[in-house]
Parts: sequence; structure tokens; C-alpha cells
Amino acid sequence: MHLSRHISTYYQLSRHARARMQQRSIPRFAVELLLEFGDPVEVPGDGVKHSFTADSWADARDLLGAHASRLDRYRYAYAIVSGDGTVVTVGWLN
Repeated sequence: MHLSRHISTYYQLSRHARARMQQRSIPRFAVELLLEFGDPVEVPGDGVKHSFTADSWADARDLLGAHASRLDRYRYAYAIVSGDGTVVTVGWLN
């Protein structure tokens, strides 16, 4: 399964999110993993923050298979999605 074909039909990226992805070296497939497997938590302002827990990262690693170890750096990324389904920003957890 190619993730970008699966996820991109459901989420739009704002201009701000695209800029932050580039500035913070977070590729689209990492955002797609977050949206598919990350645990959603409501944030102030009608948004949802998607980030990985140990369990959700294990699920993502299962999908990634042999490639998982090369993608461990994205374990600590997050994405915030607005109420209309637009990814408004991405970043790294501290």
C-alpha cells in the first residue's frame, strides 16, 4: 500500500503546514503515518493533535516492516488538524 494515495484523499495541507514540513524536515509520508496511526488528542481552538504513543508507534512499525528502523526518527513528530480536516502545522515533540 502506498500511503500517500491512501491518506492524501482525506486531508489537505495548509500552506503553513507545507512550510513547516520543509523547515522541520518532516516528509509527507511521516505526516500520513501520524494521521493514520497517531493518537488524536483535542487541542484548544477546534483542532486535534496526532502524535505517537508506544502502542501506536508499534502499529506503524508493523506496517513499515523492514523499513521501520530507518524511520524511527519520526516517532517524535506531531501534526495538528483543524476541524475541517486540514493539517495546519507539524513539528517535533520536546
